[in-house]
Amino acid sequence: MIITTTQLSPTTGNERFHSLDLIRGIAVAGILIMNIYAFANIFAYYLNPYAIEEPTTLDLGTWAFTHIFADQKFYTLFSMLFGAGILLMAERARDSQISPAKLHYKRMFWLLVFGVIHAIFIWYGDILVTYAIAGLWVFLFALRTEARTKLIVGSIFITIILILMAGFALSAEQIPEKDKIDMIDMLIPSPELIQRETEPYISTYGAQLEHRIQFFLANLPMAAFFFGFFRIGGSMLIGMGLYQLGVLTAQRSRSFYIKLTAFGLISGLSLTLYDTYALLTSQFDFATAMFSFMALNSLAALFMALGYIGLFCLWVQSNVWQGFRARLEAVGKMAFSNYIAQSLICTTLFYSHGFGLFAQLSRFELLMIVFIIFTAQLLWSPWWLKHFKFGPLEWLWRSLSYFKIQPFKR
Repeated sequence: MIITTTQLSPTTGNERFHSLDLIRGIAVAGILIMNIYAFANIFAYYLNPYAIEEPTTLDLGTWAFTHIFADQKFYTLFSMLFGAGILLMAERARDSQISPAKLHYKRMFWLLVFGVIHAIFIWYGDILVTYAIAGLWVFLFALRTEARTKLIVGSIFITIILILMAGFALSAEQIPEKDKIDMIDMLIPSPELIQRETEPYISTYGAQLEHRIQFFLANLPMAAFFFGFFRIGGSMLIGMGLYQLGVLTAQRSRSFYIKLTAFGLISGLSLTLYDTYALLTSQFDFATAMFSFMALNSLAALFMALGYIGLFCLWVQSNVWQGFRARLEAVGKMAFSNYIAQSLICTTLFYSHGFGLFAQLSRFELLMIVFIIFTAQLLWSPWWLKHFKFGPLEWLWRSLSYFKIQPFKR
């Protein structure tokens, strides 16, 4: 699909911010749909419905639904929005005679601090550290390059990581036996590994802390280089380009978004449906699963994210369900606070310092918990923003970045 700068259509009021907030709010829900599995059970459970025991038909259907519509799709979408946000903040800083670079790198420093605290003291599945690291280099493209350059460079970076990961997956049989056993353990864990990963979260907070520190240090290089530099950084650049072209801000014509939705969803669903079929029929054969997680689903996620952008921008341009849309926008305005709130709620539900439900619930039951948590966020976010200008963490991040207490109450 060719995107040119001549297809812009007029926009009124703050429509561009409505679309960004709406998509961000939906992405917050979509991310929790997948994260809930990692909160509630060992890592292999997130990847493989057969990891611990034979799944029920309902659980297998739940896995298929979340794999097709959510897995990697919403964090790809959120990465694009994060890139757009970097460019938006840089433009605002420049227009206010503030150094965009100075403000940006302060923001990324504090995001890194928040991420490290989150990863070590709350939940090992943190994404903020990776976003902060990727944000360090993508800013170099923010104000200095055209949209087309951003889209091309972002696509190249994603293509590089997809080729590397696909090559690695296709050569899975040549991996040394010891390394292969470790990787198979990630998909189909041994009883010893299940016990080792379960133990910290059913024992003391100190044991959890030790496990999270080990996980953080072991996975930081992979997160920072492969996913931060290539996958997430590339998605951020694409998000910047789409923002510049008015795609993310609902400034394109209705026909453009219809075409984008059709292109993205047809391409993405074709890939992810095949991927789902291959995984289920092979019962997560090692080589099939490696190719799926490392390449096929990642490519599908990119197309699906574009399709979702088209679909949600069509919603912004319509007058349908405006009250519900306003609630989703409020969630999006407080995405940082809501993301951390999800971690606090889920770790309290599943870990030993709270209700101790770790490894106790089925996939379908976990999906119902997502529904309950997000419903609560749909209720509390508009209420909060009626009384305060920012979400609590958004306010703290802003105050630290400007090194000045920001207005909080309305």
